[in-house]
Amino acid sequence: MPNCSPEAFASLILRAVPNIGDVGVRALREAHGSATSALTTLPADLRAAAEQRATKAVERAAQCGAHIVAFPDAQYPERLRDAHDAPAVLFARGAIAMATPPAVAIVGTRSCSSYGVRVTRAIAAACAHAGIVVVSGLAKGIDAAAHEAALAAGGRTVAVLGTGIDIVYPRAHRALQERIAHEGLVITEQAPGDAGHAGTFPRRNRIIAALADITVVVEAGEGSGALITADHALELGRTVACVPNAIDVPTARGSNALLKAHAEPILSPDDVLRLFDMTPTPAHGPALDGVSAQCWDAVQRGALTTSDVARMTGLTDRDASSVLALLEVDGLLTFDVGGRIRPSVSVSVSAGGTAPAALP
Repeated sequence: MPNCSPEAFASLILRAVPNIGDVGVRALREAHGSATSALTTLPADLRAAAEQRATKAVERAAQCGAHIVAFPDAQYPERLRDAHDAPAVLFARGAIAMATPPAVAIVGTRSCSSYGVRVTRAIAAACAHAGIVVVSGLAKGIDAAAHEAALAAGGRTVAVLGTGIDIVYPRAHRALQERIAHEGLVITEQAPGDAGHAGTFPRRNRIIAALADITVVVEAGEGSGALITADHALELGRTVACVPNAIDVPTARGSNALLKAHAEPILSPDDVLRLFDMTPTPAHGPALDGVSAQCWDAVQRGALTTSDVARMTGLTDRDASSVLALLEVDGLLTFDVGGRIRPSVSVSVSAGGTAPAALP
């Protein structure tokens, strides 16, 4: 099977047997030397039914251009092996090699504030510029902002789904999921066709945490799935960091509590880079062209909000926000407490690119 090694197919069959699970597959593989050998110990009728389900999964994966990677395969993400219940099988679209260190998980609530989105974009853009892979769960809110900013910065991003590889959820993220599949990596442990349920989304958070060196919780309410990701990261001995927020914001109560308990405080994107033992490099005269120049020109002409910039450039609010996050990382502008844009340098935009000069 072109999208599946023999060992991966054997692992998939074992995983399709009721009540075995990932830990059970691992135990069988270790006891018998391989998943292929373990298959011979199954009753014929049980094996036949599981093989039928596995074959269907392989066929559906092939239809959407996905490949299948099992724990014994060399391509299986090394960091994910640290999880005691690591997925026996992964379905992937994109470059599986992208799931390698250094990597940061950026997670948070779906019902995030504009502050949360803005900070997420700035952190993701800074990490992408530094060559750090941005991992998240493709959900609304913080997750989507992290993926989008990483892509806008020309960086690498990995999306971990709580559904089958051929399912788009939420539907509004169809274009984003396709873009990540072509420019980054989309992975899931769920079989193709699986629409997911209340348990699959929290469970996928262990994969997000295991793939990352550091987990950054930007904004999360009490009981948020992002806090589950943080718990998994702590269990793995990984660093957990958190962005402070106002004490009267309900969607930040969980993340603020995490900060109080043990998380590293993130007061700027540079703080994340320092956790990777990277020295932030200040930008000196970055050239502005394309949409960056358009957005900067809008700011120079008086745009005070992301919506103003979007209207003046013809970009969507989401794309304008991504570009503004990059300009913020480069030190060209800041946002005040009310979310208004404040330029911090003086630049004259030209067709050939510009070099900003610091304001006195």
